[in-house]
Amino acid sequence: MKKELYEMKTRTIISIVILILLFFSIAPFQKFYVDMIKENMAAIKPYAEKFGFSNILDNLNDWNYYMYTQWFGKNFGQLIPIFAIIFAFPLFSREYENGTMEYLLVRKSRDYVFITKVYTGLTMFIIWITIGIVLPAAYSLISGKDLAYSLLFKYFIHMFFGGLFWYEITVLFSVIFNDQVKPILVSVGTLIITTAAGFIKPLSFLNTYPYILGSKIISEGKIDLLYTLSLFLIGETIVSIAYYQFRKKEI
Repeated sequence: MKKELYEMKTRTIISIVILILLFFSIAPFQKFYVDMIKENMAAIKPYAEKFGFSNILDNLNDWNYYMYTQWFGKNFGQLIPIFAIIFAFPLFSREYENGTMEYLLVRKSRDYVFITKVYTGLTMFIIWITIGIVLPAAYSLISGKDLAYSLLFKYFIHMFFGGLFWYEITVLFSVIFNDQVKPILVSVGTLIITTAAGFIKPLSFLNTYPYILGSKIISEGKIDLLYTLSLFLIGETIVSIAYYQFRKKEI
């Protein structure tokens, strides 16, 4: 466990720094973005009306709408699958590539190595998501802004299970491939293909972004329980396949 934490330390710190910098490039500039839209309203208005955003100025003036659409429903939310992949892709492939997996398996059982690696990476990823959830709450409290805190847990559920799904997919690729490049390329490729395929109406369920970005939360104020359960069950099946692949893989 200590070895895994040490190896993930730099990646985790950099990920958190990126998250904080991104948040503070958005949160303090609500007025700036609203003023910018006002200045360009003549050009924006026809498109806003066409896509159902005719009240965009009034909405963005509302702190809740601004934070939940611009942070959760856009910037932070879009990063969830990408950082899930970043946290997972080197877990096993790095050991294969560096020739250290055999050394690990001499000292510990395959079950121990698999569980330790998967759960250490997942713990770091959960910490990263939690920071992204807490940042707007802490900022709102300090700056005296009124935030609908009741929605934070719902967004956490969507982002956690959406991120967990991509984390588990990447764990499988990390087990299968013997270098660090292929797991990240195949995982990102899978994300791009499923997202693109999701724009075709019968295949819309393949696109996990509407779920992760909380489209149902912002429109209906509730968690999408069916999609959450589906992602969880599929993800657990995938990580079980990864476990059995690791158990029988020749090192």
